[in-house]
Order: sequence, then C-alpha cells, then structure tokens
Amino acid sequence: MEENGSPLTDNFHIFLVQPAYSMNIGSVARAMMNLGFRHLHLVDPKPYDPVRAEMTALTAKPILDAMRFHDSLPEALTGMEEVVGLALRRSRNPSNYVSLTEWTAGLPGRADRKTALVFGPEDNGLSHDHLVWCRWIVRIPTTVEFESFNLAQSVLLVLYEITKALPDAVELTQPENRRRWPTGNDYRQLDQRLDRIMRKSRLIDPDPKTPTPDAVRNLFGRLEMTSQEIGILLSLFGRIELTLDQRLSEPTPEDGVDATEPSAPG
Repeated sequence: MEENGSPLTDNFHIFLVQPAYSMNIGSVARAMMNLGFRHLHLVDPKPYDPVRAEMTALTAKPILDAMRFHDSLPEALTGMEEVVGLALRRSRNPSNYVSLTEWTAGLPGRADRKTALVFGPEDNGLSHDHLVWCRWIVRIPTTVEFESFNLAQSVLLVLYEITKALPDAVELTQPENRRRWPTGNDYRQLDQRLDRIMRKSRLIDPDPKTPTPDAVRNLFGRLEMTSQEIGILLSLFGRIELTLDQRLSEPTPEDGVDATEPSAPG
C-alpha cells in the first residue's frame, strides 16, 4: 500500500552504527533494494570505501549514492518517530526487549511512523549507550550455539519480516488525518528538561557532571505519546523549571538578608 503516493517502506530508515567493512554496507544496500527500502544512514563509520561497497551492492548503487552520514546516533535520529535497536544485548529496561516476531505483530498499528532501524557494529553490536536511545530492543531468534548473524543477513531478515507484517490489506490513516507522532528531538527535549528539574530540586545529584540515572535516561522515549501530549509536558515542565529558578534566586537568611516579617512599630 502507498501513502500519499509513496511506498509504505519509505517510512523505514536503516541506520548502521560504526560499520567497519564497506563491503558489508554494499550488501546491506542490496538487501534493501531487494525488498523496496531505500533510506540508508551511516553513523560514525570507519573509513568508507565506495568502490568496495559497490562491489557487493551491484544494482543497489542508487541507495549508496543517496546514503547519509552522521557523526553521532542522537544527531542521526533527529526527526525519527520510532527508534528500534536490533541487538542481542539486553537494555537495562527489560520491558522494551522483545523478539522480532513480537515487535512485527504490533507493526500495523505503528506503520505510519517514521521509524529508525538501528544496527550495531559488526564485532560487538549496539552498546548500552546506543540502546538508551531505542524505544524497542529487538532480537532476531537464533540457536544457542550460534547467536549472531552477519550485518546484511540481519537487515534482510528484519526487512523481510516487516513486509510480511504489512500486507496490502492494511489500511493506514490518510495523510490529512494522520496522527502526529513525536520525534527523537522532542523526547530529548523532555529528558533534558526533566534532568534539569531533578537536579535543581536535588532529587538527583545537582552536579551536571554526574551521569543521569539509567531509570531516568530516555524515560519518555519508552512511553506511547502523541506530539500534542509531548507539547503539554514540555509546557508543564517549562513552568515548573521557571518556578524553581525563581525560588532558587530568592534571598535566604544565609545570604545575610532577614527574611522574617518586620514587627509593627510599638
């Protein structure tokens, strides 16, 4: 099915984090071309050799030509409405760790979102620092003896399962009535504002050099909210932060100012 004249697969973007081998990147492009996906992103790649990539991409060279490069994962995910990490490693929040089949089972209800599919380095996959940016951590089923796929195999399996989960009969909301979903940048603003409020109110260590607790990092990215709901929270947190700043700027007895009410003249 197409939305607004574009294939539904245009909603999915493949992000390769720190890929080490250009030929693997070419193989990923070929897998994408086979199934009709076209948005490929490289995040902090090791030296990229377009000639070697084209050797395995073959007719998928247009995907390589349009490929985008990013310095960091948070910057790369700006504008994404759903972030999915493909990893063997569990995140510190087990509630968002699901199998590939569990994730694709709910995909028809989320298929209109701009979705990032994030794959880690070939040697050891996504780190915990990467996983905190992912709303879902998805594992591809494997045998116990051989747990890992190569990069192109992983991408191909995930994209194939997506096409199976989204048959032509799936009816999507039309663009003019489309529900607006928050972007990664919206979630980052909320997390940053929450972090500042918690430090100013001393719920956590006020020193900004102290890492934010894992339970708080990317807290809102794990919730199901619309853009309107994100906007309400941003306004609420903005008012709370303003009130805190005003209270913190008021003089106290420690500042040498008598804060008590003056007695009435006798």
